Amino acid sequence: MDGTDQTNPSEPPEKTGSSSWMRRLQHVSLRTKLVVPMVALAVVPAVGVGVFTISRMQSALERSAIERVRSVTETRVKSLRQFVANVAEDLRFLSKIRVLQELARAEMENDGLRSEGLRQTAEEQLLIFSQGERVYYQVRYLDRTGREVVRLNIGEGVPTVVPTEKLQDKSHRYYVQAAFALPEGKIYTSPMDLNVEHGVVEVPHRRVVRYAAPVIGSGRRGLGLVMINVDADHLLSLIGSLAVGEEAWLVDEEGGYLGYVGSSQERASRFHLDQGREIFEDFGAEVISTISEAGEGMGTLETEESILAYGSIAFDPQMPGRKWMLIVGHSLETLRPPIRQAAVVLLVIVALVVAVGGTLGILVSLYLARPVEVLRSATRRIAAGELSQTVAITTGDEIEGLANDFNAMMKQLSRAQARLASWNRDLTREVEEQTEHLQRLQTGFARADKLASLGQMTAGVMHEVGNPLAAIKTRIQVAEEGQNIDEGSQKLLREVLDEVNRLARFLHSFSRFSRLSEPKMQGVSLAEVVDGVMTLVSPELRRRGVKLHVNDVSGISTIRGDADQLRQLVMNLVLNACDSSEAGSEVRVQLRRVEPRPDGNGEGGRIVVEVEDEGMGMDPELLGKIWDPFFTTKPAGAGLGLSICREVIRDHGGEVDVRSSPGAGTTIRVSFPLVEDPEQASSGSEEQGDNMSRHGSQAER
Repeated sequence: MDGTDQTNPSEPPEKTGSSSWMRRLQHVSLRTKLVVPMVALAVVPAVGVGVFTISRMQSALERSAIERVRSVTETRVKSLRQFVANVAEDLRFLSKIRVLQELARAEMENDGLRSEGLRQTAEEQLLIFSQGERVYYQVRYLDRTGREVVRLNIGEGVPTVVPTEKLQDKSHRYYVQAAFALPEGKIYTSPMDLNVEHGVVEVPHRRVVRYAAPVIGSGRRGLGLVMINVDADHLLSLIGSLAVGEEAWLVDEEGGYLGYVGSSQERASRFHLDQGREIFEDFGAEVISTISEAGEGMGTLETEESILAYGSIAFDPQMPGRKWMLIVGHSLETLRPPIRQAAVVLLVIVALVVAVGGTLGILVSLYLARPVEVLRSATRRIAAGELSQTVAITTGDEIEGLANDFNAMMKQLSRAQARLASWNRDLTREVEEQTEHLQRLQTGFARADKLASLGQMTAGVMHEVGNPLAAIKTRIQVAEEGQNIDEGSQKLLREVLDEVNRLARFLHSFSRFSRLSEPKMQGVSLAEVVDGVMTLVSPELRRRGVKLHVNDVSGISTIRGDADQLRQLVMNLVLNACDSSEAGSEVRVQLRRVEPRPDGNGEGGRIVVEVEDEGMGMDPELLGKIWDPFFTTKPAGAGLGLSICREVIRDHGGEVDVRSSPGAGTTIRVSFPLVEDPEQASSGSEEQGDNMSRHGSQAER
């Protein structure tokens, strides 16, 4: 292959186009091939989730708005229906007042004196009825000819009686004639108007609705008419205030606007009764048809600009054509700000995803492209004659394998030239190995010298301390055999004897460096060892202000070991952790069990003791010396504690791991193999019970 691009004319056009696309892709850099897919994989899910979230949010907002508008409309419709029912109830009450019936009969009998007295009584009763009424602005009684007999004008809830000389003849009014035509028990409701009667605008100029009920006498004849005029502005106030973005319209049965409730003064003027505007001018035929066909129930629909809820207010169930319609609208514009905010958040998230994806792509491309560039550079140097060129790439993948193959090829090419260099490298390697071996020997000599010194010191300590301890023990045993020693003193002597025994055992452990004695191996419950040590060291830790936390999740676990040596080991680790901790810090001891792998590979079950402190920690240089005899960071320490601990761990087939860093505390993790033999476990429990009260000695790191 010469690397030139040639197209086979016999290939189909589709295959040729695909090959051309593949060739263009091959000329793209490796970094671009990595960055673009990673950005795409990051952006596409983020955009998809964002679009889905915004869509669900919009649907939820629309459902919430529909429910709110429906609830608001239903509440307002109920208020208006209740108001109409209350007016009808008031009229039925007034039409049955006895004084009005007697006044009507006196008017028919032309009994002027009696009529005047009854009229005054009727005024008094209507005054009582009208007290506090703010929605009513007139209450009237008309005789059977349509002439006003009593009229009260109500302003701000305060009724006043109109003098007789100002009473009017209303017989020619359309609403009077329509009301007299009603049968008993029926209530007349006039259309809402501006006090315009036969082309004359009365004062005050206001929107008014008139309610009337006939006063029926004997023989079921109409004797008069009770009428209440309702201020439509007060009636619209029953709709109350609406939320931002909501508005309401009151429409009559013919589609004419009766009033508007909302925050826009301009729309309030446009939909005022005096404009003569109709619903057909603002809503489409489908919306009007849906609203006009509504019965007594509630309904909702959605237009391009708003959500509408509507309900009817009927005046008489037997006359379904006579009704008002309340329409409440919620502008969809109020739903757009949250959607826009969500879109902005989505854009920010996409930008962050693009940045993170691009950064990761660049890092990955650097990880892959840099070794490739190293290989290319080495290839150029080989072409220039540098046959000794090698590359060092440790990526742990196929690129590293390629580099290794590349190095092998270069070795084959430079075999003749590299023979002398090979001898030189072998000699250098041998010198380094011998140097390392010499260093190990020197280290071993130094350790042997330390161990010898330790052995001499141990022998001296055993001689100077062991003999007095034996004498003390003998005297205590003799004292225990005395007959005149009370129980408290005997208990104290036993405790002292236990401490002497413990000190003797410590001296025995101290002498391990001079004479390596075998531990007494038997089944031991490490949990009981830890529990006993915690009981002993807790007072010392409390005295130093260090908290001790023990977490035992090991269950019933047994190991093969010497209980005293294990107790000494745990005590040394805990006290070392306490020495490294300041007042107010915490030492944590955890005991857990590590089960063997189910496939049988690897080691069997082990039990782990982990001691962790919050001290200053150690740097790597100190960490490598802590096991050496006589090495210590304490002013008064001997440096033997951890050396003894290491010997105990080795004798018990255990493993130890130390993790520490400056300022982050130290964690020492010791693990021992578990023993599953019940006989060993039982024997270890008996021995452990005998040694629960024995103390260990504090060692120094």
